[in-house]
Amino acid sequence: MENFRKQIKISFFNPIIHFLPLLLFLVTAMYAGRTVANYVSIFVLLVSAVYVFIAYNQIFIWFFLSCVIFLAVNIVGSIIRLPIIFLSFRPLLDEALTLVFLGGMMLLQKRIKKGIMALIPKTLPMNNNLDEYFGFIRTIFLIILGYVLATGFIYAFPTQRETAYLQLVQAIYVGILFFVLVFESLRVQIIRARLLKEEWLPIVNLQGKIIGSVQHQASLGEKRKFMHPIIRVHIIQDGMILLRKRPADDLSYPLHWDTAISNHIRMGETVEDCIKRTAQELYGLTELKSFFLSNYITHTDFEQHYAFLFIACKMNKIDLQSEKVKQAKWWTLQQIEENLQEGIFTENFLIEFDLLKKSGVLENNICDCACKLKETIFKAPHLFR
Repeated sequence: MENFRKQIKISFFNPIIHFLPLLLFLVTAMYAGRTVANYVSIFVLLVSAVYVFIAYNQIFIWFFLSCVIFLAVNIVGSIIRLPIIFLSFRPLLDEALTLVFLGGMMLLQKRIKKGIMALIPKTLPMNNNLDEYFGFIRTIFLIILGYVLATGFIYAFPTQRETAYLQLVQAIYVGILFFVLVFESLRVQIIRARLLKEEWLPIVNLQGKIIGSVQHQASLGEKRKFMHPIIRVHIIQDGMILLRKRPADDLSYPLHWDTAISNHIRMGETVEDCIKRTAQELYGLTELKSFFLSNYITHTDFEQHYAFLFIACKMNKIDLQSEKVKQAKWWTLQQIEENLQEGIFTENFLIEFDLLKKSGVLENNICDCACKLKETIFKAPHLFR
């Protein structure tokens, strides 16, 4: 569960951390001068860098980009501060440079996103992070732009109350920044809490090892297809196989006949727990004795599957009329053989039916603890156990 929480935090990184040193520099310089601002902001930058490196090392290179932006604003501001012509506008120089850098990032948004995606491990879901990142850039760009325009107007049209007006604008500016920082932090925490309640799926490699995770709906919308682990359990009794017709709104095989029990393994869930949960949800089965048969990899239009194939038998009463099962029935081997070419079965089932025949379980009507399968889950625990 702890790894799951960490994955959620990585997939929804707080964008404030990227720009906190820069914003602290701008505000501190306004009240205490650039020297103090440099000490404060660089200290915060180093603390933030250490924190991100320890807690979010997989995306540290992304945070490093924000560090470069801050240092660039600071260095360029120091270089051109002395020879600047419009001396009265010198206090706005750092804000103006910040607007230039942030504006450039917004113009180059697609290229920057592409570059970041190339540097970050492909197993990490970054769409949310990058959307939040550039959304926050737009927000602080507008806030700083409003401050620069208001302050510039006061400088351009001086009055006897110029100092009071400047202090008022600065107070409003700092107040808005503070509100945005607090609001964004709370919003990120709320979203993370909500994401923990959503269905997250492990991402696995060709060996079935977990290498990441992604929210299920987000995975379906990705251009690249992630590989997720699934369970597939064939219920066999008296030489017949129980098959379930997939619902009409199924993304991959609507209204096709398929194994009785199939589901995605959730993040933090074991193979056994997934089987128990699915059997309970579909048929009300509280006890289901299943035995591992094989693994295989398959593809759909939206994702790849690393399948754990099991057989089960000798069960208690099974409810074939449950709310989640629209249609299910027992099939004899002859009925299945006669319909193999009719296009009514899923591709997964066609693969599995061949494996079942090769195992000898179907022909010999053997389904107990002594059946000679390739291996059972008890003898060869898997990475999800």
